[in-house]
Amino acid sequence: MKKLVILSVLMIMMSFSAFAAKDINAWKNEVKVERQFSVFKKNLNLWNGYLSFKEFQINDFYKALSDTINNLETTIDTDRTTISSLKSTITSLNGELSSTQSKLDESLTREESFSTLGIQVSKTNFATIMYSIAIVLLVLVGIFLFLYKQSQQITREAKSKLYDLEKEFDQHKKNNLEKCTKLNRELHDCKMKKDLL
Repeated sequence: MKKLVILSVLMIMMSFSAFAAKDINAWKNEVKVERQFSVFKKNLNLWNGYLSFKEFQINDFYKALSDTINNLETTIDTDRTTISSLKSTITSLNGELSSTQSKLDESLTREESFSTLGIQVSKTNFATIMYSIAIVLLVLVGIFLFLYKQSQQITREAKSKLYDLEKEFDQHKKNNLEKCTKLNRELHDCKMKKDLL
């Protein structure tokens, strides 16, 4: 019996020390819900494998939990509104970006090209065309110069031959004139002799 009394006294002392050490409102100092629940559960009284608490304790915990949930739902709603607003802003900015990009591309195209005779031509193509035209013109000038020199040479040769031919013709004409004059003289002499005779 003595043992039973000592054991009872020891149990009562332990329960008093347990009751004295437990702060039933300690969970209110915690920030996170999980931590609040674990502190709340740890500070409850254990009797016969059951946790015992007063109704105001569970009501306080429920009220704190409801406030936390309401705050989180408000935060979620605010975040959803913000996300929706940001999505619409992103969509409009993407539209503006694509519009700006197309304007930039058009501007770069205009800067890199110009309109000639109503045809849009890039600067590199225009330079290539101009150089090609210049090369073709230089080749044509070279060909014409060659043909001109050749025709000049032919003309000089023709003039030289004409001059030689004219000289020969004049010589021939002179010879024929002399011959005709001589023949006329002979004829005249012959006529004169005949008349004399």
